[in-house]
Amino acid sequence: MKQTISTRLTVPTASLSEEGGHAYLQSLINTVAEDLKEEHGYTSVEYLDHKLEEGYLDTADADHLSFVVSYEVELR
Repeated sequence: MKQTISTRLTVPTASLSEEGGHAYLQSLINTVAEDLKEEHGYTSVEYLDHKLEEGYLDTADADHLSFVVSYEVELR
């Protein structure tokens, strides 16, 4: 059975510029996918999309950006 889940990923702004921007963010997204597989026993985890968290300007500080990352997961 497949379902869509979302998670929040907070990234230091300095890391994005120092570590390669979008490629760095994508590597973090992939790491979260692997962690989800291990922690929850999903048979597959597929990245769908990411976007800046809605309202992040109200809650974020100048040193971090928050993203909402969506995955499609399949249960055993």
